[in-house]
Amino acid sequence: RDKAHQVPKNIDLDLDQAVRAEMSVEYWGGHIGTAGQKFRINGHDWIAVPQPTGMPGHPSCYYRTLLGNNAVPIPLNHLRQGTNVVQFTAGPQIKYNFNWGFYWIYDFTIRVYYDASKPHPTGRITAPVAGAVLGDRPVVSAEVAPSGAAVRQVDFIGLYEGYNWSGDGTFRQWQYHTEHGVRKHHIGTATATPWRVVWANEWVPDQDQPMQIAAMITDASGMSFLTPAVANLGLQRANRSVKMYRAADVPEAFGVRTKKRMTCKIPVPDSPQGATKVRLLLSTWSAAHADEIGFNDCTLVERVGVVHNYSFDMIDVPLDLLHQGDNSFYIYSATTEHAAEVNWPGPVLLVEFTRPRSEFRVHAGPNRPSRFLQE
Repeated sequence: RDKAHQVPKNIDLDLDQAVRAEMSVEYWGGHIGTAGQKFRINGHDWIAVPQPTGMPGHPSCYYRTLLGNNAVPIPLNHLRQGTNVVQFTAGPQIKYNFNWGFYWIYDFTIRVYYDASKPHPTGRITAPVAGAVLGDRPVVSAEVAPSGAAVRQVDFIGLYEGYNWSGDGTFRQWQYHTEHGVRKHHIGTATATPWRVVWANEWVPDQDQPMQIAAMITDASGMSFLTPAVANLGLQRANRSVKMYRAADVPEAFGVRTKKRMTCKIPVPDSPQGATKVRLLLSTWSAAHADEIGFNDCTLVERVGVVHNYSFDMIDVPLDLLHQGDNSFYIYSATTEHAAEVNWPGPVLLVEFTRPRSEFRVHAGPNRPSRFLQE
């Protein structure tokens, strides 16, 4: 809650041949307006906990749950071989103050990067190939070569425009978040040979830029290697299209309780003609305390999620509620308990259209270099 309530965490590190380090944090932003969220390692200088981007105001004034895809550099001299002590602290509420600065750390990951001479697994993506055009549910595969320890798993990740699972406000990025250090909402994980997965990409939106795919190969010792990315990938489905529409005018303190109702807009510049499915996707915290979640003044569900935790939920929207122009999302709660919160960057609409094949486009783009790390 404040500097008198630091909670240390001990963690063992191998720094032999280390060249750099970083830390990512899974956290709920806590009581609205809480600022000064920082961590330090082994008593060194405090480092700011990463915050999301794109808000018109201060990040502390928005409900947010950031889930690990938010690395911040750590000076190597802050770390030591063997046991390290990590501490977190919070400052006061700078707005909406009720004298309880507080946030919630789920977990964190320290990544140490090493010189290439340190033993590590290697590999490459074998499917798809550079320049391929992908449809629905493509197979993604890799070949791997261990170095000492056996390969434990291969995580496939993609660079593309999509829902902002990590909560950092960036929609085009390497898409995943972590849950206690384990990657979620990525392309998929293979834990045995053949190292391949089927990408459930049916609701990945159409792309205006090329996509990339890489594989994180991790062995039993925890050493990981990120393969060179396969680039210039297009996305083209057979006679269907998926578009994503983002929220606008997302308010500060987007949480409701004691008979409060709050809204934001979701602009849809396209005609709904040809739409076959509409889904609302949102990230919330404690939204099991809601009483109504709706769209264009029509209740879709009473509540989603759980109490005192985050949740991702996809809600079906009746086709006849969608219209061209500004659409309205709302949430209402009569509870006197914890507010039902909508996380930054707000809800999105995913709309499936039927489209002639001639309307699709394929793009090309640059490659991405490889790297390897130990988590």
